[in-house]
Amino acid sequence: MTDKQLEGTPGTNPTPPMTIPMDWKQVKFAQPTDEDMGLLAGLRSGSEPWKQRGETQAESLEALTKLRPFISVGKLNSALVGYVTIERDGPVPGAAYLRNIVVKNEFRQKGLGHVLLDQGLSIARDMNRKTIALRVDPANGPAVSFYRKVGFTTVATVVSKKSGKLRLLMSREL
Repeated sequence: MTDKQLEGTPGTNPTPPMTIPMDWKQVKFAQPTDEDMGLLAGLRSGSEPWKQRGETQAESLEALTKLRPFISVGKLNSALVGYVTIERDGPVPGAAYLRNIVVKNEFRQKGLGHVLLDQGLSIARDMNRKTIALRVDPANGPAVSFYRKVGFTTVATVVSKKSGKLRLLMSREL
């Protein structure tokens, strides 16, 4: 249906199209500021899997504070759009660890995840790593599909220490 058709349909309110940048190169990355930390906590606690777990914003802030040195915040026109967390060491010896990619809801499925991943890969290379690894819930089909499309392969199935649930351990060369 076009907007014109929706206008005449009772009970519908057409949503104005959101302005999405044609060029994600406008996204700037930096370490999180104190102000960013609260925004990141809100973004995390409102995103899966933390939302499903019932993680509060305060719990997210506590977890993110521990990870702060490893977080790279993406901003577009000074507004937070997402973040990526890359650690030097993780579950695969010698490989960098991609802990999280979190994209603000309104920017999902628009290519921003690729931009955040590219930033993470760049950080891992700067750490002189040749490989990057991650863990993902096999039930999170969109995430598994995304990682496979960008070259990650499953190297093992592991049990999460936190939840006791199975996770795919995936890696790729840098």
